[in-house]
Amino acid sequence: MKFASTITWSTTASVVKLATGFISTKFVSVIIGPLGVAMVGQFQNFISIVMAIALSGISSGLIKYTAEFKDNEKELVKIWQAITWMVGTTIFPTILVLLIFHDYLAIKLLGNIEYNSIFFIFAISLIFYIINNLMLNILNGLHEIKKYTLLNMTNSLIGLITSVLLVINLKTYGAILAIIVSQSVSFIVIIFFVIKEKWFKLGNFFGKFEIGYFKKLFNFTVMSIVTICIMPTTQIFVRTYLIDHTSWTIAGCWQGMQLLSNGYLTIVYTALSSYYLPKLSNLQDKELIKLEIKNGYKFIMPFVALSSLIIYLLRDFIISLLFAKSFSPMTDMCLWQFLGDNFKIASWLLGFIMIAKAKTKLYVLSEIFFGISFIIISMLFINIFGNNGAVMAFCLNYFIYFISFFILYKKGYLL
Repeated sequence: MKFASTITWSTTASVVKLATGFISTKFVSVIIGPLGVAMVGQFQNFISIVMAIALSGISSGLIKYTAEFKDNEKELVKIWQAITWMVGTTIFPTILVLLIFHDYLAIKLLGNIEYNSIFFIFAISLIFYIINNLMLNILNGLHEIKKYTLLNMTNSLIGLITSVLLVINLKTYGAILAIIVSQSVSFIVIIFFVIKEKWFKLGNFFGKFEIGYFKKLFNFTVMSIVTICIMPTTQIFVRTYLIDHTSWTIAGCWQGMQLLSNGYLTIVYTALSSYYLPKLSNLQDKELIKLEIKNGYKFIMPFVALSSLIIYLLRDFIISLLFAKSFSPMTDMCLWQFLGDNFKIASWLLGFIMIAKAKTKLYVLSEIFFGISFIIISMLFINIFGNNGAVMAFCLNYFIYFISFFILYKKGYLL
């Protein structure tokens, strides 16, 4: 798998995702405003946490071992069967909890019991989320980048269409419901794509439980659950703190900054997940790993720096183009957000080594530490600087994150 070809396909998928995402964001922000955008952000973060639990956090492990054993069908099937056992033990209790506590979750997360049906529908459709995720990760691990990319582009288009249709008819409720409905539609598309693949056989996913393969995946389970839970949990906390100490409008603008940031960094995220994780997982020679990291900084960081600079210089035009007038406070948030984005990607290029090499203790400790530090710095900065406190905290936290990882990398602790 070539880096250049991966970047090409990643760029194609990212452009589609970027376009559909920004069209959807513009549409949603005009119709439901900052309050609605903030509520959508709350629910998306909640989905991330639930998915981590229901999937047993095995996404990274699935990609790694599928890539590692793609030429060894016997080992590959055993890994997939172990994953089915792990997911099977977590998904049904998760669904049960969602069904029982859907009223409570609506009040606590979205501030209104009228949204309780959202959580009920999400519980029923959770199985579609799980299968979609597993199939995409398998395609990624098998280096089927073209199919993986086409599916991601299709999912982006499905998300845009469902969002527009449901927001027109149901406003904020529709914007949140669209997240669930799009996954259900995507399930049909993904199954259509993979049903004729040689590896797509029910027998490859159902078999006896083998403890050895469970142990292989467990480190990745711990790392993934920590990561996927820490990030959205901290965002939920910071967003709630912003709501309590500023307003729903500012919280919505901060969510808008996350959407803008994620938008232009989509290419980077895709390249890291579809190229770096499988590549680093296969490499054993430390010098070759260092070369891959060097190439990452050589190709990816200039893109991040230039993109963030251009968007910053055109921030007034871009924000007015992509969002409604009520999102104007975003203009003052851009500098700190984009600086933080550069530190974030610079640290991620090093952090991916820990995932690929299953350095569980170091990874878990660092994620928990920097998750807590982000919350503490955000609370402090929101109290001192007000509206821009959260983005300033984001920047400082990732600067410390990068410096810490750079020192660990130089001393050889990451390799």
